[in-house]
Amino acid sequence: MDYQKVSSLAKRRGFFQPASEPYGGLAGFFDYGPVGVKFRERILRVWKRHYVLGLGCLELDGALVGPEDLFKASGHLSEFDDPLVECKECSKNYRADQLVEGGSGMAREELAEVLKSTLCPSCEGELSELSAFNLMFATQVGAGRGTKGYLRPETAQSIFQCFPWLYRLNRNKMPLAVSQIGRSYRNEISPRQGLLRMREFTQMEVEHFFLPKDEPSVPTHLGKISLVLVPNEGEVLEIDIESAVKKGVIGSALVGTHLAAAQAFLQSVGIPKESLRWRQHRKDEMAHYSQDCWDGEIKTSIGWIEVVGVAHRGDYDLRSHGTSSGNEFRVPIPGTSKTVERWGLNVGALGKAFQSKAGEIQKSVSEMELAPGMKVLLDGEEISLGEEFFKKETNQESEMVYPCVVEPSFGLDRLFYSILETTWKEDGERQWLSLPRVVSPYDVLIAPLMTKDGLAEKAKDVCNMLLENGIDVFYDESGSIGRRYARADEIGIFHSITIDYESLEDDTVTVRERDSTEQKRMSISSLKDLF
Repeated sequence: MDYQKVSSLAKRRGFFQPASEPYGGLAGFFDYGPVGVKFRERILRVWKRHYVLGLGCLELDGALVGPEDLFKASGHLSEFDDPLVECKECSKNYRADQLVEGGSGMAREELAEVLKSTLCPSCEGELSELSAFNLMFATQVGAGRGTKGYLRPETAQSIFQCFPWLYRLNRNKMPLAVSQIGRSYRNEISPRQGLLRMREFTQMEVEHFFLPKDEPSVPTHLGKISLVLVPNEGEVLEIDIESAVKKGVIGSALVGTHLAAAQAFLQSVGIPKESLRWRQHRKDEMAHYSQDCWDGEIKTSIGWIEVVGVAHRGDYDLRSHGTSSGNEFRVPIPGTSKTVERWGLNVGALGKAFQSKAGEIQKSVSEMELAPGMKVLLDGEEISLGEEFFKKETNQESEMVYPCVVEPSFGLDRLFYSILETTWKEDGERQWLSLPRVVSPYDVLIAPLMTKDGLAEKAKDVCNMLLENGIDVFYDESGSIGRRYARADEIGIFHSITIDYESLEDDTVTVRERDSTEQKRMSISSLKDLF
């Protein structure tokens, strides 16, 4: 199986096709068809079982649009860009690091120097100087000039800006894991290779928050999971997670936990273990927020495809949002509570002395450390506040700290493609998707041998019985039974049920298994137990 065959299968069998096709398409956008929608839903169901249920995550569905200040705080306005060059002759734009061999690993200065002797691939014209192109989609919110906003470039920021709310909903307990599935948007310079580089894509993310000196250890059931690691220094090795953390190959126990969890999930949806590796980012390719990052890569006909990144983001995100917004994103460290005596405002005395101006004074000192003798500006005049405007307050306070976070972030669309390619099987003229049952788009094919003599009616009775029991059915009565099996095999349906003349006599059917093609007779009443 290769990229072209996957694309052909996808369009022929209703997995996906380019969006806006009647109008010539729009690069980087895709529509998912009836089979593709069900396939995605199955993948997401398994992901939720591994992460939402397995980790006990809170779930969030954040807004797609955020204000400019949010993305200033996150660093996306200043750091989230790709190198761009334009042909001076034909005006085509190119992502600069894709024009030269090894460009993705070059520093911007080195890349700019190499590009001086590089010509336009289309017309061999001279290229412009390298510039930075921000990848976010900008928009205006509201009428008139409105408020400047951006489509989110990652789902993570939705979680980070909601942290104080989510922490409270978790009864102020740490660690705290939050999951989110949703669309993100990146205005790629040159989207290519279908689902592998898109402008609109779906992410499945977890933000796992913990106290800096209280990082969760690797759970026993994940510690023995073995995977192939490609460190940024040293040789490739196959090792279990527990040993990798002990030996320092992986510097964080929680990063190790999520590498193992991701490996287990990817294998459960059909990715062969021998096609999967974990590559550590080099220092020069690390994102601005990242302390460490490992990419889960799948070997395909077009090379290694990154489908998940597990990043240790430190406290960068919560610290940035706390500092920029002026809101409290820190949490107390357990066991550090102590009695603290501080000066507070005597609001009554302020009101008597300054009446309607008291509120202005309160607002002006809200971010200041209070103490008798402090000076404030009131109507342009500097006023010293004496001790009569203050009172001693005794409180229990704890030492506060910004939590750290480890993030496993999956690209659903890339994983979707990778499963299609790596599970494709061929045996002579027979071809099929050998999908695990848990991600098969449908539970079963229902096929009457003929459409006459009451067989179609019997088949629809069986179909309705299964649907009423929550079993997803693909009904097909068109063409020979062999062609219908072939169509079902191509979209990965694990079981097929044929209703024949014997079914009318004894309420039994023929059940066929996709991979082995073995067939057996079963009673109709036992089918719901099978599925």
